[in-house]
Amino acid sequence: MYRMGEAEVRRVRKLVQSGRMFRYYERSECGRFESAWAAHVGARHARLTNSGTTALYASLVGLGIGPGCQVIVPSYTYMATALAVLAAGAIPVVADVDESLTLSPKDFERRVTRHTRAVIPVHMVGLPCDMDRIMRIARRHGLLVVEDACQAVGGGYKGKKLGRFGHATGFSFNFYKNISAGEGGGFVTDDEQVYQRGSVAVDCCAYYWNPQEKRADLQFAGHNFRATEFAGALLNVQLRRLDGILEQMRGNKKELLAVGVEAGLKPIKANSLDHECGSHLGFLFKSEKAARGFSDRLKKQGTGSFLPMDTGRHVYTRWDPILRYQGAHHPALDPFKLPANKKCLVKYSMDMCQDSLDVLNRAVLIPMHPDHTRRRLKQMAGAIEAASGG
Repeated sequence: MYRMGEAEVRRVRKLVQSGRMFRYYERSECGRFESAWAAHVGARHARLTNSGTTALYASLVGLGIGPGCQVIVPSYTYMATALAVLAAGAIPVVADVDESLTLSPKDFERRVTRHTRAVIPVHMVGLPCDMDRIMRIARRHGLLVVEDACQAVGGGYKGKKLGRFGHATGFSFNFYKNISAGEGGGFVTDDEQVYQRGSVAVDCCAYYWNPQEKRADLQFAGHNFRATEFAGALLNVQLRRLDGILEQMRGNKKELLAVGVEAGLKPIKANSLDHECGSHLGFLFKSEKAARGFSDRLKKQGTGSFLPMDTGRHVYTRWDPILRYQGAHHPALDPFKLPANKKCLVKYSMDMCQDSLDVLNRAVLIPMHPDHTRRRLKQMAGAIEAASGG
């Protein structure tokens, strides 16, 4: 969480004093944010959920993804991306990332089979995927695209907001995201049917609140992943801060990136430097030893950094339920055991994305913050210069 203060406190206090803390009241906080978020992204529809995971799940359900479908996911993403695929009853297929730390278009296409129905490009650590190439490949193979923008809220690609490329997009608003409700998520789509089905996945009674609504095709047994009015209230204030936060981080990143390049460092590949979130500055090294040496020297200079390989459940080698083929709490519900998925199954192994492991072990990421002062940026610049000479 970057910024939260008195304005959010006032908004929540007003909500509590109103006594109207249910999202289906007229002019609800959730409803207001959904309208504002759809407009911000440029989508026709937005629906709040209780997490980024359920936002991805709702997107997949909305698109009709289920048993009999393979869905390609990148090897560097929070485990929840793949778990959302399993929750929908489909089989995740893990593909490599490239030197942008996002889905490799080349490996994505290599993994396509006759059972592949969708792909989830993940805009990881605020870095947009190569959406031009990914969308061309998806169109060539007739695949659905679900953007995972959970770590890139508000970011863009070549002048368009993330969320404008796929058939649906999931976002996260948890504590660690660009704007935060503590916990929360949401999906956007231009497709009315996807929105309606995804809404039922989020709220089992989504089409019962209106007694005039008679849509038997939509009244399937959904879940209850509704966002709270408290989340909506916080996000309505947080949204006002978003553009300023991202503008500051992008500027800071470009400034420090220039310092690193001048010092002889190789940046990670940027697919859209002018429109990304700017939340992480990254450099690539020839070996893991060199990367760890640089990171250690940065820390001694008072600048935090990390190797993507060290981020636990964000690397496929730590996706224990998937590597164990344990797709549900009960065998009868496990996508790995469903007859409809028999021909969709793939072999998972610790080295199935070796190219990804190589990149993730050689990259160093330096987090940005919108509240860095000029003095702090000067200190970070000096640290990068000093660490690059080790």
